[in-house]
Amino acid sequence: MASRLTKYVTENAYINTSVQKGGIPGISGCLEHATMIWEAIQRAKSEKLNLDVIWLDLANAYGSVPHEMIQLALRMYHVPEVIQVMLDDYFSGFRMRFSTNNYTTSWINLEVGIAMGCTIPPILFVMAMEVILKAAEGSAGPANLGGGCSMPPLKAFMDDTTIICSKEDETRRMLTRLDDLMSWCRMEFKPKRSRSLSIRRGKVDEATTFTVAEQQIPTVSQEPVKSLGRWYDSSMKDTRRGAETLELASESLLAINKCGLQGKFKIWCLQFMLIPKLLWPLLVYDICSSTVEAIEAKINKYTRKWLGVPPGLSNVAMYCRKARSVDKLGHCLTEILDME
Repeated sequence: MASRLTKYVTENAYINTSVQKGGIPGISGCLEHATMIWEAIQRAKSEKLNLDVIWLDLANAYGSVPHEMIQLALRMYHVPEVIQVMLDDYFSGFRMRFSTNNYTTSWINLEVGIAMGCTIPPILFVMAMEVILKAAEGSAGPANLGGGCSMPPLKAFMDDTTIICSKEDETRRMLTRLDDLMSWCRMEFKPKRSRSLSIRRGKVDEATTFTVAEQQIPTVSQEPVKSLGRWYDSSMKDTRRGAETLELASESLLAINKCGLQGKFKIWCLQFMLIPKLLWPLLVYDICSSTVEAIEAKINKYTRKWLGVPPGLSNVAMYCRKARSVDKLGHCLTEILDME
């Protein structure tokens, strides 16, 4: 049912994938959203534009979505009634009770929350969030990024929602609208876990702040934020991330080298544990080539050591899959023995 429902909403374009990229197969939502948000910040910085970016964190997202909200989404997207009834029966079976040393309560029917261990709730949560996003999208126009480029004012990945606006009044209107909608469906944002970034004429404006749930949202100048696998701070640069990636590579290589494993197993740890861990920051951050070359040099140094090959062995000989160095070496040894 989960795959059929996902296919149904995608083929009928009920989910706006330019805004919501969570739970949609075939889309690298984290990477796409993180790249587009960073590109918007960099364009505002280089073009000296105004831009407000607010990262909103939903409190207990999957545990607080009302079942009635899910039914509303199913009706809005014209899901067949038989499926609606099946899902209603499924969620009506969610019950809980509390026990103490003295007594046990009766069973209580749960009206909120979805079971993340099941395959159907993720797409249902996306549909419920889409109802909220569609109701709020008209509160602000596309963000102006200069050069004829624009971006939708909302970006979402499951419950991670980001507001991107060029005008402060539109930002506040969008934030108020989202806050009202969340209150209407008995959900709420967590101000302490949310962050804001205000750019005025290409520079960070720390004086501009926003509120949600009657509390002020911290700025990235006060506390940097990590959203969809990417860090954002007031520097609007990735210099620190490059240094952290180099430090991670150095410390990890040293830890692998100190372990008591044989060289071939250390190579396995490098290939299947460390390299995948380094690929994400190298993919998502703007890391300069000199830092990447420094990481490569450290990896090559330890690889030669663990393989037991000479330090002067070229990278081509060490990594080329088509090279047959072992066969050639064996052939040379055979010739030497024949000469003797």
